[in-house]
Amino acid sequence: MIIKQIAIGNNIEGFIEDSFSNGFNIILSEDNNKGKTIVIQSILYALGNEPPAFPASFEYKKYIYILQFEEDGKEYWICRKNNEFIIYNNNFLFLAESISEFKRYWDKNIFSLPRIIINNIERIVDPSLLLQLFFVGQDKKSTDNIENRGLYKKIDFYNTIYEIMGLGSIKLNQEELDLVKKRLQTLKEEKSSLIKQHKLLKSKKYSTEFLSSIKDKIAFANKIKQMEEIKEEILNLKKERNKCINRKLNWEKTIKELNSLNRTIEIGELRCMDCNSTNILYKGRKKDSFSFDVSTVEMRKRIVASINEKIESYEEESQRYSFEIQKKQEIFRKILLEEDISLETLVAYKKEVIDVVEVEKEILDINNKINDLQGKIKIAEKNTTEHKEKQDLLLKKIVYKMNEFYKAIDSSGNMIIDDIFSKSGKIYSGSDATMFYLARLYALASILNHPFPIIIDSFRAEDLSSNKEEIVIKWFSKLKNQLIFTTTLKKQEKGKYDNNKIINIIDYTNHIPSKLLQEKWSKNVCNLAKIFSIEL
Repeated sequence: MIIKQIAIGNNIEGFIEDSFSNGFNIILSEDNNKGKTIVIQSILYALGNEPPAFPASFEYKKYIYILQFEEDGKEYWICRKNNEFIIYNNNFLFLAESISEFKRYWDKNIFSLPRIIINNIERIVDPSLLLQLFFVGQDKKSTDNIENRGLYKKIDFYNTIYEIMGLGSIKLNQEELDLVKKRLQTLKEEKSSLIKQHKLLKSKKYSTEFLSSIKDKIAFANKIKQMEEIKEEILNLKKERNKCINRKLNWEKTIKELNSLNRTIEIGELRCMDCNSTNILYKGRKKDSFSFDVSTVEMRKRIVASINEKIESYEEESQRYSFEIQKKQEIFRKILLEEDISLETLVAYKKEVIDVVEVEKEILDINNKINDLQGKIKIAEKNTTEHKEKQDLLLKKIVYKMNEFYKAIDSSGNMIIDDIFSKSGKIYSGSDATMFYLARLYALASILNHPFPIIIDSFRAEDLSSNKEEIVIKWFSKLKNQLIFTTTLKKQEKGKYDNNKIINIIDYTNHIPSKLLQEKWSKNVCNLAKIFSIEL
């Protein structure tokens, strides 16, 4: 994936950066507040980052963000305005009214995104978590945890890494495995009770009946708890399915309206009753949504094609939820059919009819069932163990690569990296934090072989020495990924990269401080917006 250009602005002011190379880029200036962070954060924002980390003084909601990038030889354009996106490729427009729609389109049409289990539901990873594989900002660094903590936790970042390498959660149904184990325990208890039943039948002790009763109550309580948990999962899945169906129905209504518009135009001409204009706009439901001129047949076709894509996507999503609901319902049904056989039940119902021969037959039958269930559990646990070992091995490779990178940069350093996060409560700061993040980004790109550009805002933070910086540049330049770094030079460092042939220098020194967006760029931004048929 190669970033080609990023544009920020409206019809009053704007800025466009289109001088990125496919290799190593360093955006620099001799002072701060020249717009480097705004450009970096605009790239991430266009890719779906939420919440954005723009400088506090930058009113980001006033502008649109247009990103051009290349992936697998194809050119894509993204336009973002608040939480709405338009994706343009090969004369096709897709309108996404949320980050969820945006990532679903990306997953289906650009390249597959990792899926992880969140609250027992498989979800496509949000950009806010995914970008942490390839981006480090200059603020709010916390080496012991992920950034933008909210829906996601550290374990989700680990699972994202595993999923990228084909080592995501095994598609075993945990509820079914638990049922097998529970059935196995029940059979063992039944076998034990049958062996001892002749003693129990003769026993007049109150304790045996009391113990059996307690055991039965515990088993019943556990079953109720398990059923409640599955019921809650089914309800959550149904809620998600209903959302998909409602959105699908709303878009189908929009299709009917646009098709009706087509038929009307064929037999006459539509005009505005107020101004007599023949211009007709299509606008999203939100107050600040994009507006499109649908007066032309070609534009209406684009909008209709985009909406049909949405409808198809929601249909697929609702079918997936229906399938998950059916699986949960089947587990629920199995629990209802399962019988917990207690000593009390055996004594009450079998003591009159079972003799020694019958007991032996039943024990033999139970033994066969036990062996079968133990085999199933053994295979499942073996797969789980082997899978976990592969995950641990992957993590060790990443950590090893982090230490290798760190030692190459600072051979006398005493930092020992033992995980992709520092230990809870132990947050690296200063140059150690810089080194930790550089090591992690390098290791993840090297081991995962991911397609994303590596983006680091202020890669020399905390006075990374010139000698160490040279080694950092040397190591990162070995990667196949596009690199976009930023830095602020000291006066005595002016021209320090001029003789480095691998670096594409993008110099912001002459920019007006705290005023990246200028009126002179607004026309160019408006022209780029026309790619999406947007009039600013």
